[in-house]
Amino acid sequence: MDKESSPISYDSVEDVHRRAYKTFCKQLGVMPCSKVLRQFGKTSVNLADLNLSNKELKAALMTFINIFRDDDGDYSDEDSENDGEIYEINLSGNKLTTKEMEYVIDLLTVNKRVSNLVLSGCHLAGESLDKLADFLRKSNTIQKLDLSNNDLTDKDAEALCKIIQDNESIFELILAHNNLGEGGVAIGNALEKNDTLRSLDLSWNHIRVIGAVGLAKGVQKNCHLEKLILAWNGFGFEGSVALKRLLENNTSLLHLDLSCNRIHPPALFEIIKGLEKNKTLSLLNLSQNPITAPMTSIFLSRLLRAKHSGLQELDLAGIVVDKEFESVLEKIREKRFFTVRYDTSLPVNKGAAVKVDPKNVFNIDPIRILYFMKEHLRTIDLFLKFDKDSNNCLTRDEMQLAFEMEGYPISQEAMDSVMSYLDTNKDGSVDLLIPLLQEEIERLHTKFPGTYREFIDGERKLKRKLIQEREEQKLRQSAEEELRGGHEYSQAYRRPANPKLPPIRK
Repeated sequence: MDKESSPISYDSVEDVHRRAYKTFCKQLGVMPCSKVLRQFGKTSVNLADLNLSNKELKAALMTFINIFRDDDGDYSDEDSENDGEIYEINLSGNKLTTKEMEYVIDLLTVNKRVSNLVLSGCHLAGESLDKLADFLRKSNTIQKLDLSNNDLTDKDAEALCKIIQDNESIFELILAHNNLGEGGVAIGNALEKNDTLRSLDLSWNHIRVIGAVGLAKGVQKNCHLEKLILAWNGFGFEGSVALKRLLENNTSLLHLDLSCNRIHPPALFEIIKGLEKNKTLSLLNLSQNPITAPMTSIFLSRLLRAKHSGLQELDLAGIVVDKEFESVLEKIREKRFFTVRYDTSLPVNKGAAVKVDPKNVFNIDPIRILYFMKEHLRTIDLFLKFDKDSNNCLTRDEMQLAFEMEGYPISQEAMDSVMSYLDTNKDGSVDLLIPLLQEEIERLHTKFPGTYREFIDGERKLKRKLIQEREEQKLRQSAEEELRGGHEYSQAYRRPANPKLPPIRK
């Protein structure tokens, strides 16, 4: 076939862009990166974790800048499916100095279609963050911004406040895994003036006491934020008091994550007060907090009485609940849709005793184990339950079976301690009934067949109710002691200095 008649081959647009990239690399004296070469022609540019040098990153960014700079930049609605468009840029794991940030800003300027910008782990701080903030104050294209894992501190809060306060397009902001601390006060003040954000992630930021209170006060006045992730901070009691006021007044928040926040029973008691008045929150995550088992059923009982609560999902992962928890949960479910995630309930095992793994047996104080077993049972009822031969005494084997059936496997050493404690006459068994008590029960059974058990059951229910009321009273007193003397959040709380905020852009 003659050369004149052979078909003419044309380079694809992607090939042209790859050639341009290689030219930039040659000019800068670096080798082209194969992953960068594969990004041309895609709507999402992913250069994450390549650890590119300054020159390598410059070559890639300058290529993309020139691609869009060569175009007119005048895109009509009909061009919205143009293959050359980029909607997401991910530069995570690459160090961005001031110069590289200027290239990123130039790229965002020439390509106004980018809506998702991921700059996680880019060592942003100081001037480079300031440049980004100044650009985003005027830009209205970015909708999702990820600045996580950048070692940002409270000194960087001013730049972040510029973004939160003035930007009118960002719906989702991720600031997780930084060290903002008391910068929560400034961020809270900026949130008061923001009406665009819908989701904010501030997990793993060392936000405690002053920062926690300041942040909660800001969210309290925000009318648009729907999802707030505060996991792995330290809100504690002071932050929980502020969260109570947030929940009492906020009408937009739907999802609140407070997992691993040092929320102990008195702190949870404050949050419950807010939940009782909140109508909008649908999901609450309290997992991995130091919440006691009795407190879990108190929590659900208060939710059961909260007629206007809109809470539909509760996460208590890593938290053991008590025996009353599941019965209260069923009562709530009879009234509305409600789902709960929790670790396990006491007693752990109510079925047949299973083979015990020696590695998992209890070796704590055996007297404490006895207390756990009979916490909601009269001692005599507990013992009679496992007296299989009805001789009113428990042998060592029956005692060990009792522990295992109640969900508390016990080591032989701990069993020795239990028997030594209970077997006072050293006959190898534990006597359950003294003769007078045995005669009294036989008399009641003869005179009122089957009815004395009803009395015992009723007494047990009353006892459980009194225990719960006593626990609530203790928690209430504990919280009141912290707030005594006119203290707004706690006796140890000190009011922060006025945070420095950027002027509002006219």
